[in-house]
Amino acid sequence: MKNILLVAANSDIAKSLIDLLLNKSENKFNIFAAYRRNLPQKKEAFTPVILDLCDDNSFFTLEEQIKNIKFDAVVNFAGVAITSPVSKLNSDDLNLQFNVSTVGLARLLRFIYPHLDKNSKVINISSMASFGVFPFISPYCAAKAAADILLNSFEIETGIPCVSIKPGVVGTKFWQYCINLNEGNFKNFDGEYENIGKFLLQNAKKNASKGVSPFDVAKVILKAIEARHPKSSYLIGKDAYFASLARFIPKKFLNKIIRYTLNRRVRKSIKNEQ
Repeated sequence: MKNILLVAANSDIAKSLIDLLLNKSENKFNIFAAYRRNLPQKKEAFTPVILDLCDDNSFFTLEEQIKNIKFDAVVNFAGVAITSPVSKLNSDDLNLQFNVSTVGLARLLRFIYPHLDKNSKVINISSMASFGVFPFISPYCAAKAAADILLNSFEIETGIPCVSIKPGVVGTKFWQYCINLNEGNFKNFDGEYENIGKFLLQNAKKNASKGVSPFDVAKVILKAIEARHPKSSYLIGKDAYFASLARFIPKKFLNKIIRYTLNRRVRKSIKNEQ
């Protein structure tokens, strides 16, 4: 059986992937699912473990449970999304974003390396935000882009295949979680950004019920796990493909397009409320 480690396994995408792995007719996957708290019940081919990417001591505890285990694939789902205008961004919030999405990934790679070999795979759930074209969630964009760089360097240095999964909007509880997380940041949109702040909040609420399904993303992850030679990056959803095109557009022109499009959507949103 193949040993799979899933980090932040409480996410909706991770839950869909667990269902896919456990329901494979060949029954060839042995799953270690890591949670920060509230472990589900252990069952055949499914072992829940505690892991907090932001706590070094948590890794020492996990090591006791996975001694001498080699993993065929490690999938990291951990993530948060901080929103704020850059001009009002709090350094503590920025540190939180990078601690989870980037430093947390670095901790995981350092810890898990002895449990991997050249046939293993490391898969990180990134985002179309890693292309850096979304204003007001720049901490999220920057942390995801930095994580991609770390992941790519890890592959070059170790020869272990690494995969960045880049979905567009996915309909999950992640959006409501981030709304709650950013509750204190809503004041950053007072004044000149007030209408944009209202629009972003409404849009986040809508995203929870639109976009691709967690199951669709999980199927792509499973494809990467089973592939003999997985791609370095997988785009999921039309919006992710459109975001990827930003790499080929001159920055000044691209910024004008983004400003125009955002302002147009904000004006339309205000008009619909009146």
